[in-house]
Amino acid sequence: MKNVSSRHPFPIYLTAGEYMKTIGTQDGYFPDLGHHLAGEMGGVWLHPIKLLDGFWLRVKDKKRDISVWAKADEFINHPWGSEFRYDHGLGHIPASIIRTQFAPELEKGMTVRYELHNYSDQETELELELLCRTDLRPVWFSEEIGIEDGQEDCFETVSDWDGLAKDSGNDWYVKFGAEMPGVSGQQMRTGADVLGPEWTAGKGTGLSMTVDKSLAPGEKYTFDVYIAGSYTSSEECEATYERLRQNRNQLLEDKQRIFERIDSMSHLEVEGEERLNDIFSWAKWNTQWLVQRVDFIGRGLTAGSPHYPWWFRCDNSYSVQGLMAIGDFELARDTVDILRKMSMEANGNGRIVHEITTMGAVANPGNTQETAHFIGMIWDMFCWTGDTGFLQENYDICVKGLDWLLREMDPDRDLFPSGYGIIEISGLNMELIDSAVYTAQAARALSQMSRVLGDSGSADAYELLADRMKKAINDMYWCEDEGLFADAVAPKKDIIPKADHLVRVAEKHGITGYRDYLDQLLKGSGDDEADRGWLLNKNWVIVTPMESGIADEEKGRRALERMRSSEFIGDYGTYLSGLYQNEIMTISTGAHAVAEAVYGNADAALDLLQRMMRTFSMALPGSMNEMSPDYGCAVQAWTVYAMAVPLIRHFVGIKPLAHLRTVHMTPLIPSAWEGKKVSLKQLRIGDALLDVMLRSEQGNMHAEIANPSGYKVVFEWNGQTHISDEKLISITMSCQ
Repeated sequence: MKNVSSRHPFPIYLTAGEYMKTIGTQDGYFPDLGHHLAGEMGGVWLHPIKLLDGFWLRVKDKKRDISVWAKADEFINHPWGSEFRYDHGLGHIPASIIRTQFAPELEKGMTVRYELHNYSDQETELELELLCRTDLRPVWFSEEIGIEDGQEDCFETVSDWDGLAKDSGNDWYVKFGAEMPGVSGQQMRTGADVLGPEWTAGKGTGLSMTVDKSLAPGEKYTFDVYIAGSYTSSEECEATYERLRQNRNQLLEDKQRIFERIDSMSHLEVEGEERLNDIFSWAKWNTQWLVQRVDFIGRGLTAGSPHYPWWFRCDNSYSVQGLMAIGDFELARDTVDILRKMSMEANGNGRIVHEITTMGAVANPGNTQETAHFIGMIWDMFCWTGDTGFLQENYDICVKGLDWLLREMDPDRDLFPSGYGIIEISGLNMELIDSAVYTAQAARALSQMSRVLGDSGSADAYELLADRMKKAINDMYWCEDEGLFADAVAPKKDIIPKADHLVRVAEKHGITGYRDYLDQLLKGSGDDEADRGWLLNKNWVIVTPMESGIADEEKGRRALERMRSSEFIGDYGTYLSGLYQNEIMTISTGAHAVAEAVYGNADAALDLLQRMMRTFSMALPGSMNEMSPDYGCAVQAWTVYAMAVPLIRHFVGIKPLAHLRTVHMTPLIPSAWEGKKVSLKQLRIGDALLDVMLRSEQGNMHAEIANPSGYKVVFEWNGQTHISDEKLISITMSCQ
């Protein structure tokens, strides 16, 4: 399997299983980091609780009287775990260390293996101290639902080789220990004053294990460390610890097979594009790292690590589209189940919640666009799975959700719901473009759902509503002079009271001259009472009419031409704001790439992806950060949308209708791929797996499709259509 490395020790890494997450820095340390829980977002987590602030190894050369807390010189990221290499970080001690750690997918624990090597020609006498700091505490926002951290952690039981600690106010446990054969002079210490090389905040306590070990010239010595936790009982914690200790190698093999299987699904290979192929594999693996299981809630895809390790509707409205394209239907369903259940419990009216912590607290009942986006996502999922039961299960909340949008959130009945959208800038709680676009998309989706479920009357009504919404968006949000869609629609009288606040927000972002810009908008706005479109920030979401295909052809073409400029695009992708031009995210770039592809601009879409891919491994080897190029969350869920949807839905051209056992293919091959073989293997649609090979060359399109389930394949290219349900399909089309 692939791996990538870094010699930049300070960025963050993530070692993840579906239960356990370990977050530290690539030098092997665990500094306090994060802002939701100030300084507490790193360490070892078993959501919804934290177990450890960290663990460290001290190495002392007894002959030379040199003692150092080991600091890694190199970090190597594997899909299944993390590897640290220590050499210079051990000073003048003639030894090197390899530390390898992984978290089994379905265990509430993790293992760490240290391999020491005496590379000198003399015996080396070492003193080794293994130390951990506990910090049993709940996830952010838990206090708001009455769950408080205890006053301290204490070790309840301590043996020669491990210790079990408990939070004083809750049944939260962590067990830390090691197997260190062939050592002598073993000593164990515990207590709040047992500290390692880093001071860490919290109410934790420490455990230190010190041993002596002599290494002959060239000798290698290996020992294992085990960390287990429980948010319910000491018995569960102990049982997990024993499984880790007894089955470490088998658990590692199992995990590696899981990640090999992930890569085998929707396996993309573009001839001569090895970097893109590798990044696509890593995007799938990154996504698995963000899966979080909590026994009393469920399993779902979280937003990002380390800053947003819980469930979001906004993020998953995009991410789930990527999950469908890479064939992880189960994770998509599991995620939707959490969001639907928690939304009904918290709101009950179809409104989809924004943010759910792993303790089950709803921190935000939901922004406007999220409910609309959820409805469209449900239809997209159904197109891939063909699961009518799933559609029926989610239909009612979709109906209620659209009703909430068009009644409670649209008091003037202009078909544009009010409230915050994706851009959560204070003051921008108006009739925003993304909310309007995704509400129109939701109406179209509900029309299609209703028709599948046999309610033709509702289907017709929703279809007419969707048509009205599309026309209204193209009429009201379009700014003819700018050749762009507006951020928001509002009368001048609603903008004036927000002006000072919007100026302060711009100044906070380091933007000068915004007041002059806003004054010019207000001067040219005319009637104080009439609705009109406003380009207040030129936020990236003005691309959503094209991303969704709602923009009229000519308007979409003009807007994309304008947005293809340096006003909106920087070195690493699409600015969050064309006015501010100071921040870029993978989601803004990905959505822009999708929009270009929807309107047939393959080269422009690929250019955006290539800009985004420049950030690969800049901070965390094997990942693209949330904020381009190298900050924010080190791993971000919606990146799978940014990669998979343009590549699979548009370049390969997959448009599934699994309930009809049909797949439409409309390839859109960038000119840079001319003459190159494009292969997509093990593409999952409904109960079928297809292999697709495309080659565009000298005005011809050649396709080979392995279709063992006999799905109806409708292949469309350059105005030509070929329909077949054969198990092996070979197509050659020429320019007419």
